[in-house]
Amino acid sequence: MKSHNLISHPGLKSMGSATTLCSALLLLGLEKVEANGFYIPVQDPFATSRGNAFVATADRASAIYYNPAGLTQLESLAINGGVYAVSLGIEAKTDFDGRTHENDAAFIPVPQLYIAAPINDRWAAGLGINAPFGLKTDWGSMTPFGAVATETDLKYVTAWGVLAYEMTDTLSIGGGVGVTYADSTLNRIAAPLVDPVSQFKFEGDDVALNWIASLHWTPHEQHSFGITYRGKTELDLEGTAGAPGVGLPNAGASLDLVTPDTLAFGYAFRPTEQWTIEANVEWVNWDVLKTSTLKQDLSPDTPIPFNWESNFMYGIGVTYAPNQNWAFNAGYIYIENSQPDLNFNPAIADADRHWLSAGVSYSTADWSVDCAYQYAFSDRTVKNQTAAFDANNLVAGEYQSRFHGLMLSVNKQF
Repeated sequence: MKSHNLISHPGLKSMGSATTLCSALLLLGLEKVEANGFYIPVQDPFATSRGNAFVATADRASAIYYNPAGLTQLESLAINGGVYAVSLGIEAKTDFDGRTHENDAAFIPVPQLYIAAPINDRWAAGLGINAPFGLKTDWGSMTPFGAVATETDLKYVTAWGVLAYEMTDTLSIGGGVGVTYADSTLNRIAAPLVDPVSQFKFEGDDVALNWIASLHWTPHEQHSFGITYRGKTELDLEGTAGAPGVGLPNAGASLDLVTPDTLAFGYAFRPTEQWTIEANVEWVNWDVLKTSTLKQDLSPDTPIPFNWESNFMYGIGVTYAPNQNWAFNAGYIYIENSQPDLNFNPAIADADRHWLSAGVSYSTADWSVDCAYQYAFSDRTVKNQTAAFDANNLVAGEYQSRFHGLMLSVNKQF
């Protein structure tokens, strides 16, 4: 680091770069809704309530995100607007002090909006806005790992524009582009040995592009398949960083961040007109999140080794529709942990996690309302934490999560 007041205190020179590294790592604690790093795959209550297994069905406006090729199934203009609210109940019993610390579990709203319509007998188009990544955590300043994580927040919104083309009566393809805006804020204790209150704060934002491509195949009225690929998004979050309370003034700063590409496969089976059973497998390429770099005008560049691991999500769900008005869904998702122990960060606190879901839909000729509820749980033990940013093993301990999610959407067909 360059010479400034932050490292002029005894004992701080060696921890200056380490705590700066910690603060950068916190950026990955975004508006977390799922247990897959900071990926938010749930984007429609009907799909969510049956284990987010919808890639092979994709017969409504939210197919813009799940599988654009499915838009060729629409017969008229459709608008779908909704919100997902999740409460992130996370507890950490740390080895350092033996105490239990809780994340502030306030409900976090995540909105969605989709508009889609057929253009002609072969083509369909759609526009959508959602938040496919993000997370928010708030541990306060009284935990042993306050120098690693106190509060993090990143708002991540993507606007989608897609087209779908019906190649044959049974096979459609689709794809398009997404424009992402990301706005981040993070805080952590700047120098706990000197001032246990003063915060290091980073703020930054950026706009970036990505893309989506998909296929939908219905070889038989009882069977359908879907494949969806979404490209990675490369962000360069630019803003300011500093800790004025300990002599590091706010100055220009930036952090490069990559959100992963994903590949989802789905199969739906309709044994009768009333029942649908669907299973999805989704691969999330967290391997692209290797090393980021925190750049500050008043400090040298700091490499940030995440070294996350690619993982899989497994979802299965069932829909029972006894008549034209009502549909009842239930589902289960298992999501593998993507964050190795060596690079564990309580701002994200990822783990192998189980999600149980249920929902109900009511439809008329032109309107429908969908409601969903989710409950998630995980337990993880973090030991032998030896990463450079936590040489004192401050984050080691038992981490328990109990999440509650509520989702509602209103749909209009014209």
